[in-house]
Amino acid sequence: MNARVVYYSATGNTRKVADAIAGAVGLEASTIDAYADAPVDLLFLGAAVYATHDHGLHAGMKAFIAALDPAKVGRVALFSTGFVHSEAIAMMRALLERRGIPVAEKSFFCLGRFALFNLGRPNAKDLAAAADFARGLIARP
Repeated sequence: MNARVVYYSATGNTRKVADAIAGAVGLEASTIDAYADAPVDLLFLGAAVYATHDHGLHAGMKAFIAALDPAKVGRVALFSTGFVHSEAIAMMRALLERRGIPVAEKSFFCLGRFALFNLGRPNAKDLAAAADFARGLIARP
């Protein structure tokens, strides 16, 4: 299976999860800016919601999704981090589905450190769960 792990992370929390997902399935994670527009069977896509973007997705992630070629993406598996459970996954899912890009039913979320809140997150348990999430989707026939 041809897979990739791509993310946007302003604070580093989503990057940590992307690296855990990529490592679990023998890939390297890359930022949305480094994505090469090549056919992919499974695209792991991660982002978070930011207060500085009206509690929405970063403009770069919205532009990334808008530029994806539906003919080159088999399906997308979403992951996110946040101060509290955010709407990032639902927002990405809606944007992708509007473009006709299939989205895996399962997604992954964990808390992320923000200022003095959620210190130590994502932690080893979160990253192990992210790795399990990735292996489960890769193993799917």
